Amino acid sequence: MSNTIRNLLRRLGALFCAGILALGLVPQSGLMVARAAVAWPSLPESVNAGSAICMDADTGAILYGKNINVTHYPASITKIMTALLVLENCSMDETVTFSQTAVSDLEPGAVTAFTSAGDQLSVKDCLYALLFRSANEVANALAEHVAGSVSAFADMMNQRAAELGCRNTHFVNPNGLNDPDHYTTAYDMALIARACMENPAFLELESVDSYTIGPTQKRPNGLTVTLGHKMKRSGTAYTDSRVVSGKTGFTSSAGNTLVTMAEDQGRRLVAVVLQDRNPMHYTDTKAMLDLGFSSFENVDASDFFDADAVEAQLITDGVIPQGEGANHLETDRKLQVSLPYGASAADLTSDYEYNLLGNAPEDAVASLKLSYGDHTAGEFFVLNSRESNLSILDVSTPAKVAIVSISLASVVGVIAFFALGGGTAWHVHNVRVEKKRMERMHRRRRRRLEAMGLSEEEFREIVDRYRKHDKL
Repeated sequence: MSNTIRNLLRRLGALFCAGILALGLVPQSGLMVARAAVAWPSLPESVNAGSAICMDADTGAILYGKNINVTHYPASITKIMTALLVLENCSMDETVTFSQTAVSDLEPGAVTAFTSAGDQLSVKDCLYALLFRSANEVANALAEHVAGSVSAFADMMNQRAAELGCRNTHFVNPNGLNDPDHYTTAYDMALIARACMENPAFLELESVDSYTIGPTQKRPNGLTVTLGHKMKRSGTAYTDSRVVSGKTGFTSSAGNTLVTMAEDQGRRLVAVVLQDRNPMHYTDTKAMLDLGFSSFENVDASDFFDADAVEAQLITDGVIPQGEGANHLETDRKLQVSLPYGASAADLTSDYEYNLLGNAPEDAVASLKLSYGDHTAGEFFVLNSRESNLSILDVSTPAKVAIVSISLASVVGVIAFFALGGGTAWHVHNVRVEKKRMERMHRRRRRRLEAMGLSEEEFREIVDRYRKHDKL
C-alpha cells in the first residue's frame, strides 16, 4: 500500500471519529457525550534515538519530540549548516583552492575526497563532495574560502545559528568531527534544516543520486560521489518518495545522526534524530514522518490576528508608539497552524511575547504563539513596518515624499569598526545583513509610494527637485 493511500485512509478515519464527536453521537453509559478536543497524536512507542523531533517546516509546530533540547554531538549533519552558509555567501562557479591546513587538520580515519594541497575545485564540486561524500577536508577548504579560516567560519556558523533561533548549539568546525565544544540539539538542528529547506539551491543539490567532481592530483579522472541518505536515494530498502533532502552523520561519540527534509501533498516536515543506531535512524525517521503527514493538517488561523486589536494592545503595553496611520502591523508569514485531523481552530489560544530572541526579524515587535492545549501549533513574528527612519518632508509639489534619513553616527561607527579591523567573517555576515535590511526598506518605501499614488520615477523626480531647491 502506498504512503499516499495509507495517509488518506488514516485521515478519513480521524475525520470520521472527529465528526462523530462533534455531533455528540458517542454513547457512554446510555448518555451522549459532548464534543471533546481531539488529543494530540503520538507514536505508540518512543523512538530509539536519544533525541528526536518532527517539526512542521511551515508553521514551526513540534509534531513529535523526545529530549529535543538535550545536547549531543551532531557528527556530519553539521555540514548542512556549512553548506547553507556557503550557498548564502558564494556563487557555484567560484574556485576553491585547498591549503595544506585544510587537508591535514583532520583526525585519523576521517572521510576525505582524496584532495591534496594545491588542488582547485569549484564551489559546486565542493558542495557535492561535502554533502554526498561527507568529505571533511572539503568542509575545511570551504570554510577558509568563505571566511579566511576555520575558526572565523565557525564564528559565522554560531552567528547564523543564533539568527535562526538556535538555543543550545555551538560549532567549532565546519565538518562535525568530535570536539567537546561542538554540540547541538534536535530542536536546533530542525531550525537549521528548516532554513536549508527554504533555500532552493540546497534542495537542488540533492535532486540527483550521484555526481562526478572535477579532477584532483590523486583522482585525475575525477571522483564520483553518491548520495548517502538512503531514504532520499532511489533503490534502497529505505527509499521514501516524500524525502527531498537530508544528511547522515556518524562518529563513535555521536552515534548515528540524521536530518531529513520531506514534502507530501503541500506540507513540509523536518525530522532529526541524534544518538541513534543503524538502521534505527531510518526507521525512527520514517515513523515520525508517517505520524506528521497522516495525523496532522495545516489550517488557516488568520482570525487570531486582528491588526487593530493587536495594535491597541501593543500601544497599551508600550511596545509601539501611538499615531494614526503610523503603525503597519502584519505577521512575518501566512498564519497557519498544525492541528490534529478533526481538531478545531476554535480550541487555539494565543500568547504574545515581547522579549524577542536573536532570530527575530528587524521589524519584529512581538512574537505570537498559537497553542493547542500544551502543544505549540504555530509561532510567528508580529512586524511593524513603521518607517521611523523615514521623514515625510514638504516639497514644492502637493505631494509628500519619503526621504531616507541616514544616521551620521551609524556611518562613523561602521568606518571605525573596519578601521579597527572587523575581520573577514564579520564583513561577509554584515554585508548579507545589510543587503536584507535594504531590501526590506525598499519594500516598505514601495508600499508607501503606492499608498500616495506615486511611482518610483515620480519619487526620484520629486527628490531631485527637493535637493536642487535645498541647494539654492
